[in-house]
Amino acid sequence: MKNKRLTIILIILIFLTVFVVLSSAIFSLKIVELNFLSDIDVLTGQEEHIIDGGNFRYNENIFFSNKTNYVNNLEKNNPYLKVINLETKFPNKILINAVERNECFVIKLSNNKYAVVDEDMKVLKLLDVYNNTTSNGIAILNSELKEQLLTDGDFFDVSNDYYKVLFDSFREWKDSYEQIKQKVESIELNYNKTDQLLIKMRSGVKILLQKSSNQMSDKTNYAFSIYDTTEINGEAVDYTQNGTIYIYETLTEIKGSYIPD
Repeated sequence: MKNKRLTIILIILIFLTVFVVLSSAIFSLKIVELNFLSDIDVLTGQEEHIIDGGNFRYNENIFFSNKTNYVNNLEKNNPYLKVINLETKFPNKILINAVERNECFVIKLSNNKYAVVDEDMKVLKLLDVYNNTTSNGIAILNSELKEQLLTDGDFFDVSNDYYKVLFDSFREWKDSYEQIKQKVESIELNYNKTDQLLIKMRSGVKILLQKSSNQMSDKTNYAFSIYDTTEINGEAVDYTQNGTIYIYETLTEIKGSYIPD
């Protein structure tokens, strides 16, 4: 009986201690800081504006902060921001760890505007006019997403990872976003038939992927290996001026061929 009484008293003391700690002003949110984990461009000098966009509730207990809401606010109010996590720094600080999103694709919408999106299909900005240059995102033609009307900071509701896998495949070829946009001009979905993807290079050569959603990464890597080839059997070749690199699959393997214009 004595041990049971001591256990109850101990539980009560622990509860009271936790209650006092959690309700203490020491743990009231006072400071929010922003930490970029990589180089930034568009978001340079906007640190204060970005933090304001989180709508943080200062003086609330840091243990009870709704981080999900804060992340959603930050991402919506700052389209180019990608929050990696919100890190609690005791006793009273939250650190926003983030990176800057990159312009990957440009999609023409049904209202004749253009949505600039990153690889997560987040709308970074809307344009009335789009000029396809090496510094802009890659144009997506014939996309089923064109009927969706979104605003800056929204995400396209995509049913699969097709676009992300596609851009990841590009990055397996060229790690730099700038290099990819300098090389690739546009992509066209369902070109001439369902699931056939046309990649138009700025050099003039075209890459045609049959059944593009199946083994997309392998097919694009194979296509780019042909595109980068400079010599076959000791003879110089140049696939970067014209013609089409055609990638298809047999029952056992992926194959490719080059068809001059």
